[in-house]
Amino acid sequence: MPQKAKGRAMTKKPASVRVDAKSFSILDLVKELNSFSVDNYWDLGKFLVDKVMPLARKQGMFEEQILKMVSSHPGIKFPFSMLKQCQQYYSYYPDVKKRPLPEVFYFDLATKVDETRRRDQYEKMARDSRWTITDLRKKIHDDDVARRMDERTKYGFDLRDRNVWTFETPDPRFGRPNFKGRLPGQIVANALFYYTKAGDYIVDPFAGSGTTGDVVESVPTFRDRKVKMYDSEPVHDRIIRNNILHTGIPEQTDSVDYMFLDPPAEYTQKDASADFGMGIEAVKADFTLKFKSIVRECARILKSNGRISIVIEPSIAVGEFIDFPAEVTGLFREAGFKQIGKVYLPRRTSESSKGMQTVDEMRGIRLVSSDCRELLTYQKN
Repeated sequence: MPQKAKGRAMTKKPASVRVDAKSFSILDLVKELNSFSVDNYWDLGKFLVDKVMPLARKQGMFEEQILKMVSSHPGIKFPFSMLKQCQQYYSYYPDVKKRPLPEVFYFDLATKVDETRRRDQYEKMARDSRWTITDLRKKIHDDDVARRMDERTKYGFDLRDRNVWTFETPDPRFGRPNFKGRLPGQIVANALFYYTKAGDYIVDPFAGSGTTGDVVESVPTFRDRKVKMYDSEPVHDRIIRNNILHTGIPEQTDSVDYMFLDPPAEYTQKDASADFGMGIEAVKADFTLKFKSIVRECARILKSNGRISIVIEPSIAVGEFIDFPAEVTGLFREAGFKQIGKVYLPRRTSESSKGMQTVDEMRGIRLVSSDCRELLTYQKN
């Protein structure tokens, strides 16, 4: 967090920008980014917006894609979340030196407040009332809590209106406490709100402890939906025993309106580098084999214009970045789907602790693990 009272930190900027369209490489880009101080947010944001993003577009890449690739590269000192915040900071406040408040105020406004109107209101209140940064943060937090309480009273759950859904505490109504791999039910509730309608038939083939069914049964907004849950190891009678890879999904063709998928970790080989005998191509081949079968079954049972949401995240395997969300998107497009949504799901603090040392780390390779899943939604053409 920047701490200078006025203006930006006087950190020496890189002598030159060595990255150009003809010689573009992730390694060169990582070297340039690492030349910035870790607290020089505005200049880092300016470099990303003015230099990196135009180069990415020339290479046919999306902004999110280049940031994920860079932040997952061994040796980079900036995580994805920080690069994204710096990009937002400069994009919203390129004129920060001319603004009346200390720089730290604008960093917080850029990264914590989505709407321009609200950012302007907070800036005016901070200036007129001579707030400290603590005052500003408390006001933003209190307003956010009040807004969410109003929405919960109206809809029966914590509705989010932006594409980053963070829930530190799972709603106790949804799913079983301490169930391994439990997804906060608020994520399912938000997905049903945005991607289903009254009367829809919903199928969850990886039901776990029954979170999707709990959401439909507990939230009045969704009680006009019908849901069926499957899992290879059902934990109660509402869930039907079924392994999608072995037997497909026992549903009629063109009969389902919406599907919610949260595959177990082993489906994406999240810690593939822990397997001494599996190389990068083997990891990708294993992933493709599993998910082609899953996508094919989903395409079969979904109605025309039916929708499907899947929770997935990128990974590092054998020292290389694997963009599993992009791989999944490619498979769905091949099957005749179009993407209609992307939501970021930062992991809860309790989920973010580092586990066993991987093979790559034992080899001395520096890794940036993923702490952010993605909820991708597709519609059948």
